[in-house]
Amino acid sequence: MKCVCSTFLLTLLVAGISPPGDADAQTVIPDDDDHVGVESSETRQADEESLSHWAFLPVSDRTPPRVVASEWSDHPIDRFIAARWSERGVTPVVPAEPRALLRRLYFDLIGLPPTPDEARVFIDASRVDPEAAYRDLIERLLASPHYGERWGRHWMDVVRYADTAGDNADYPIPEARLYRDYIIEAFNADMPYDQFVREQLAGDILARQRSGERFQEQTIATGFLALSRRYATGPYELWHLTLEDTIDTVGRAFLGMTLKCARCHDHKFDPITTEDYYALYGIFDSTQFPWAGAEETHSMKRPRMHFASLLSEEEEAPLRATFDQTLTEIDARKAALEEQLAACEESERDRLKKEIEDLSQQLIMLRRPGLPDGVPGAYAVHDREAHDVAVQHDGDPTQPGDVVPRGAITFLSPEPVDIPPETSGRLQLAEWMTGRNQALTARVMVNRIWQHHFGRGLVATPSNFGLSGSEPTHPELLDFLAREFIDSGWSIKHMHRLILTSRTWQLSSDHDTSNMAIDPAGSLLWRHDRRRLDAEAIRDAMLAVSGTLDLTRPGGHPFPPMQDWGYTQHNQFKDRYESSHRSVYLMTQRIQRHPFLALFDGPDTNTTTALRTTSTVTPQSLYLMNSPEMMSIAGEFASRLMTESEDTQARIDRAYALCFARTPTADEIERGTSSIYALLTAFDSTDVPVDEREHEAWAGYTRVLLSSNEFFYID
Repeated sequence: MKCVCSTFLLTLLVAGISPPGDADAQTVIPDDDDHVGVESSETRQADEESLSHWAFLPVSDRTPPRVVASEWSDHPIDRFIAARWSERGVTPVVPAEPRALLRRLYFDLIGLPPTPDEARVFIDASRVDPEAAYRDLIERLLASPHYGERWGRHWMDVVRYADTAGDNADYPIPEARLYRDYIIEAFNADMPYDQFVREQLAGDILARQRSGERFQEQTIATGFLALSRRYATGPYELWHLTLEDTIDTVGRAFLGMTLKCARCHDHKFDPITTEDYYALYGIFDSTQFPWAGAEETHSMKRPRMHFASLLSEEEEAPLRATFDQTLTEIDARKAALEEQLAACEESERDRLKKEIEDLSQQLIMLRRPGLPDGVPGAYAVHDREAHDVAVQHDGDPTQPGDVVPRGAITFLSPEPVDIPPETSGRLQLAEWMTGRNQALTARVMVNRIWQHHFGRGLVATPSNFGLSGSEPTHPELLDFLAREFIDSGWSIKHMHRLILTSRTWQLSSDHDTSNMAIDPAGSLLWRHDRRRLDAEAIRDAMLAVSGTLDLTRPGGHPFPPMQDWGYTQHNQFKDRYESSHRSVYLMTQRIQRHPFLALFDGPDTNTTTALRTTSTVTPQSLYLMNSPEMMSIAGEFASRLMTESEDTQARIDRAYALCFARTPTADEIERGTSSIYALLTAFDSTDVPVDEREHEAWAGYTRVLLSSNEFFYID
């Protein structure tokens, strides 16, 4: 754990508690701001160099340069890119052919492969008017409900989404999915990004201010904060670590700043002071977080608490009154039985004890949902008594220093943020963060959008725009995009259109030896990088081509009944639920990674993930060759092909159209046909039943297609 004194680390370890960032260390993806080897106890004041750092300056109005290559394209993005080409002496490769663009667009915007019919329509339209066909396809995909599922998943990486709390027992949170669905709907609706930020930080406050308008959605939005990781075994234990996770995620997600480095001392690189950290700490310490429950036995009852109601006070009042009356009646009945037990004869004792125990369990279950029975709730936050907090020396809450007022980061604030004394300050922080002149918020998000379209951002460290992060490869372009983002009303879909209509994005992934000698890293974007699909897209594409993908939105996860919850640090909640729905809807835990998503480099749900790794390792190949899941998918794919046609070549044609959005070559047809017949012949010397041999042969063939590089990679 960075920026925590060694004595405090020792205290955690002796107590048997994993420090944040070290739990699940074997699965944590290295972040983009590692400060390994930096040791100093001196307080560093902001100096002229740090204050003039490119990321901390206002967004400038950048005019796309006029260059010779403008004849190639007058698109503003292309003009910025071409200017760098001219400086370095590189030339772009040829544009991608329509089939490659089609597949690239589908996976970029909705994370699914095109169907053969969709591919045919686009290719035919491209022959008539390629530009119109291309723009129409962009609009159709942006209007798809599956767009929000794809881009919502990107955001879920950043906000460390999980369906469990992360405490020692990793308690389930059935309501977490409401926040997941909020994210998906926000992207589908093209919610302005500044509003998206404000609602996740202070949606509950906005909901009360607007008298019920979007009350439930805005309340649910604060699941961003509620999902801060919990530690230890009881309610709100090691709370400073949970708030560290909150502050860290807020800083990285919205500002591209590594704020938790200032928890124990002034930031080693950026002009962020320890006082800044505890000014933010006071805001979130004045916020009531929910608690999902934890270890409990019959003698230790620790129910869930402080969940947010999704009803207005007027709607909730009669339900709460009925609930309170029910509790009073059960308590009275239990007390009366306890009095009888004290004076009863021996023959009645067992019966009375059983009745008392039943009533006790009934009370536990009534109180356990965290809200009155019948009141729908969300894993969300709300304000509690507002207060400022003291600096914690060395990050240790037992060593308080001076109290600091709640506020924002000083060097980014020309004027102090005005926080009314009776409020937490979350709304004021959100408004400060999304002000028109807050350059960091806009720069960070447009860089994330660029990253997911090109495979890397203009800034290679998407959650670290500070002095220890990477310099932008095209700073003028980054500022142009940030200004365009703000001027468009913070529209994410507008940025998609702008980027996708550039000729730079439409370049092929062809190799060029002379360009490679000048720019081996490809940072000048003279070609489009070939990229492997991420874990969710791999799984979704396999299910889609096999014909088994359920594109509806599922309901809640099938968690065990709440009365059966008795998870402890020695009997943790661990489960996985089979599903044919899209991968964004899979139940994901913090202490246990989903086996498929983990194998293909899914995110670490314990911490905000800015960049996923992309590995090629032996277990992936073994899974594709041998796993029961892969056998099942290949079998379903084979059944689909055999149902749709009895002709071998027609089946191969269909398989290639589904997997690769193209027709097979004559050589591929010949090899496929030979493989099928070779497998059928090989079965003659096995005990595979005759009536199953054809299906088994086609299942073996489809498994090869599903495991191929062409299936896994996008040109």
